[in-house]
Amino acid sequence: MSSCRLTSSVKQRNIYIPILILLVTIGTDQYTKFLAGQLFETYNEISLLNNLFKFSFVENHGGFLGIVSNLPENIRFFLLNICVSLLLLGCLIYLFYSHKRTARYDIPLVFVVGGGMSNLLDRLLHDGGVTDFLSIWIDNFRTGIFNLADVYILIGSFVIGYYLLSSSAKSA
Repeated sequence: MSSCRLTSSVKQRNIYIPILILLVTIGTDQYTKFLAGQLFETYNEISLLNNLFKFSFVENHGGFLGIVSNLPENIRFFLLNICVSLLLLGCLIYLFYSHKRTARYDIPLVFVVGGGMSNLLDRLLHDGGVTDFLSIWIDNFRTGIFNLADVYILIGSFVIGYYLLSSSAKSA
């Protein structure tokens, strides 16, 4: 009986770390978007480190880097609100109820979910738009304008992809 309690206690503690990371990713992203909104009431664009980083304010209604901006509004709503919500819900169910969880995949998945939830929150609060404010310029290469949630999503996705590719290469 005591081993059952111990296992349950360990699983409960393992939930606190993903919840904390989730709250930190959403909180830091929302705070940087708030700061960007405040800053760009005064400035149109800010460049740092010899134009390496450019900050400007954009309300993005088209998903990551505006990828679905040319689609009709009802399709954009379905893809960016309904499908994203269902995907995030599935990830949350996995994170908090799966018995096959491992920290190796959980932590990067929490970054993806936190970034996704923060951008979804933006869409719900800002009439379908997400606040983007940062781009990187290296010589003639320029990224699209993005936000901190996008960085969390990309980092988490790349780490998960790396783990999946490295584990499939070991099994081959």
